[in-house]
This record gives sequence, C-alpha cells and structure tokens, in this order.
Amino acid sequence: WNQIVLFTVLPGQSHHSVEEVVGVDKERLSIQGWFHFPQPGEPGYESDQMKRLWTSGAVSTLSQIEAKCQRESGCVGEDFAEYSQPIDDTVALSDEDRMLLSKYINPDYLSAKIVSQVAEKFAEDSHIQLATFLNAETAAVLESLLKQVDKFDDMDGIDIPPHGTGERGRWHAFGPPVIRRYMRLDGPAMANSAEGDAQIEVTTDAELRATELLAALRDDLFASGAYARWLSSITTLALSGSRGMVRRFRSGLDYTLGTPDGTKTTTLDAVLCFVDDPDQWADGVVGGYQCYVDGGNEDEASNDDSVYRASEEDGALLTTPAAWNTLSVVMREPGVVKFVKYVSASAPGSRWDVSF
Repeated sequence: WNQIVLFTVLPGQSHHSVEEVVGVDKERLSIQGWFHFPQPGEPGYESDQMKRLWTSGAVSTLSQIEAKCQRESGCVGEDFAEYSQPIDDTVALSDEDRMLLSKYINPDYLSAKIVSQVAEKFAEDSHIQLATFLNAETAAVLESLLKQVDKFDDMDGIDIPPHGTGERGRWHAFGPPVIRRYMRLDGPAMANSAEGDAQIEVTTDAELRATELLAALRDDLFASGAYARWLSSITTLALSGSRGMVRRFRSGLDYTLGTPDGTKTTTLDAVLCFVDDPDQWADGVVGGYQCYVDGGNEDEASNDDSVYRASEEDGALLTTPAAWNTLSVVMREPGVVKFVKYVSASAPGSRWDVSF
C-alpha cells in the first residue's frame, strides 16, 4: 500500500511482471510509467550510455547475466544428438520398430492408412495434432499418477503455490526466470529456490512411478531410432538429430518467453502434452498453450525477445492448446520463436509434456 518502486529496465535484457492476482473481490491498483534515457538528438544523449550502464554491473542480477549469456550463445539446453546418418521416409518401419512403438503408441497411428492420411495433412499445413497418442493402457496409468502428484502439491486451481513446490527428487526448477521457469526432469536447478516449507523432500510412490514412466517416454520412445523413423514417415522430412526434455508447468508459477533457441535451420517440434480436465484448457483462458510467433529478423530476435510484433495474440502464427495425451508436430522455420503461456493459478492442475 502506498509504496513506490524504482528500477532500471534494459531493453531485451531485463524483464518484470506482476504476479497473478487471485482471490474473490481482490484488486491491485497502481500508477506506472517510465523515465527514458536521452534519445538521439536530445540533450544529454551519449552513444555508449546503455553499454556503460550494462557493463557497470550495477543493475545486473545473476539471472539477468545468465539470460544474457544464454541469448548470446543460443543455449537452451543440451546440444542436438546427431544420428549416425539422416533418417528419412524412404526407410520403412521394421518389425522391431513396430514392436517398440506399440509398447507406447496408439496402434491406430502405426497403420499404413493412418500414417498416409497424417502425412497428407501435415504436407498441407506443416503442423498437426494427434489426439489419444499413447495407447489406452499407458495413458490410463499416467493419468492416475499425474493426478495424484498434482493433488499432493495442492494444484487445486485456487491459490498460487509457493516457489519450490514440487522441486524434489529428479525434478528441478529450470530458468533463469527472466526468460522461463518450469520443472524439468533430470535437469539442473537454475530457477528460484524454495520458500519456507514449500520444498518437501518426501517423494510419493505415485511421483516415483510417474517419473519413471515419463523418463521412459523420453528415453525409450522419443529418443529412439524407431520413433524418428515413424516421425519421418508422417512428415516426409529427413531428420538429422534430436534433443528433448520432460517438463512440468505448475499452475500459478510457470511459463516461457519467446526466446530464440539458436537454431539456424528448419526444425521439427514434437510435443506430447498432458493436462487434467482438458475442456478447461481449450479456450486458453488458464494459459498453458504453446504459441508460435514471428520473432522478426535475427538481430531483433537476439536483442529483444520480449517484443512479439504487436501482441502475443495478434502476432501469433500458430497456437496449440494444452490437451490430454495429444502430440503436436510443428515444422518451425528459423526466426519463429515459441513460448508456453503462463499457467494461471485457476488452472485445474499442471501442464506436463515431453518436448522434443
């Protein structure tokens, strides 16, 4: 109440946000604005003023420095694991491939007829969403386990959980938070630490089993040669390598900004998403959708990833809503950036995904 806050904002280097306001009949009223540095042609302007301000370190936080370094290097995770030779749709799936894929994938997506139909649709649109992707047995087990984990962490669609919620075992918050925050399976801890008693070291049996199953989807399915050959067959694209991770976007906490990932060639995004009560996510009101926007030219994208040409909605090239057991396959050209919209505290649970 009645408090003023002053801080320096550097274009494309520092970000700030207001935490979601939750609760009945609660409002946040504020007066805000900016005092700009002198611009070219104005009294007091110096050509190196921004450079001197940044290099002084006086206004740099650790997360800003980490974010700046990652933008400059294009580093967003591991490097691509190159295949021994490119995989294309001229190589048919072997019986061994089908055996591995059928362990996880809905058998309909392994039939020649469906593969042909999917390939035709993808050729027209350069993107496609495949519902009920995992087979019924795998999906049912995972659904039960993920609901139990969200319940344990009080992801009930009411309050914002404390930072550090769910950060335990093989799950770590991944940042820096000026450009992204989400939970990553087997990833380094790079975001906010726990607050108070939020970090609970106890890992339930349901979480252990869910973690093992999600890790198997990442390592045994998505990273396999069999999956790459299947993916090539439905897209008719040649694939040279892959990288990926398992993520959890907690309600009231997690998001990503549209940050360039350093890729210079066309890439194929394949993201398998899981959310509870998908009807509540369909219109995007609670967030959690993945959005593709034009990041502008390379210089614009690298210098200011917070500017998306107009607004997130108006400049969107494609939006894929969060859904249950749905694989989104998108061909992404250089210069197109993607982000996962902040998941509102009113969401009925977490957004989980296997993202390659």
